[in-house]
Amino acid sequence: MTAPASEMRLGTQEPLQYLSEAVAAAATLKAAARLGVLDQLDAGVATVQELAAACGIDEAGTERLLNALAGLGLLEFYEGRWRSLQPDLSGLGRMTVMWDHLDVALREGHPLVRADTSAGADAFYPEVVGNLGRMLRAAAQRAAALLPAAMHVLDAGAGAAPWSLAYAARHPSCNVTAVDLPAIVPTTRRALIDAGRAGQFELVSGDLFEVELSLGTYDLAIAGNICHLFDDTANRQLLSILYEALVPGGALAIADIVPDHRPSSRSAGLYELGLHLRTGSGGVHRLDAYREWLADIGFKPPEIHELLGDFPLKLIIARKSGGRWLGAASR
Repeated sequence: MTAPASEMRLGTQEPLQYLSEAVAAAATLKAAARLGVLDQLDAGVATVQELAAACGIDEAGTERLLNALAGLGLLEFYEGRWRSLQPDLSGLGRMTVMWDHLDVALREGHPLVRADTSAGADAFYPEVVGNLGRMLRAAAQRAAALLPAAMHVLDAGAGAAPWSLAYAARHPSCNVTAVDLPAIVPTTRRALIDAGRAGQFELVSGDLFEVELSLGTYDLAIAGNICHLFDDTANRQLLSILYEALVPGGALAIADIVPDHRPSSRSAGLYELGLHLRTGSGGVHRLDAYREWLADIGFKPPEIHELLGDFPLKLIIARKSGGRWLGAASR
């Protein structure tokens, strides 16, 4: 039986509205980046006239562009001048560059950047981990509230350290060892200093698969937003390394995009498509895969928590055999 035409139209209005706004938002951000508007705003507050003159565009168009950026939550008009509400607007503008080449990546069957390799991650992530950290801040705070108390914490692939920073803020007596590639560690350090938490952290430069970690040392190991970069074999290796680093009864926290089933939600589908641009081996892994990896390595059955409403960002908490497990009791 076919639905009435009125119901079919109602069913398409929301997707079409979203697509229309999404296309316009991407074009707005791209134009602002190409015209130098984002760079100017990163440098400080400015009037419409100053921005128009600096970027060589007419004032009417400049004002409309700024109004659109404000509507996206990036700017505000204050005492006759425009100022940014987000650090590193230029970094947001760079987000559009890779998507411009999606058709090439799909046609040729390989990513533009191999962020699943040390060389590729060194080249790609220093410019983006700051904004990624800010995007994940709310989810990281939610995760920190779900994790057990720990004194010695390992943050594997820390980036701007959103997960361990949220945890350190909640547990100010803990000590965190944050590991990432040499090109990314300076960004990690800046994030720690900005958050006033540098004293709780030790930074280690190196490849997660090669760096020497102290065995049986950490009460909690965090793998935040990294498993999607790797395939089954590499994830088994990574989680095995973290297993060996934990004390008996220690907790492993995995935070990642983990859809329950296909077809994916809009957000998960777009996220997975974006991975085609930056990993040659990884992808969005289903919950069954995580359960299998953890069981095969020796972890006990995990707890699963949703972190962000409709977006399938999950927190997977599993413990190493032995010792006393606090689970979610310390929330």
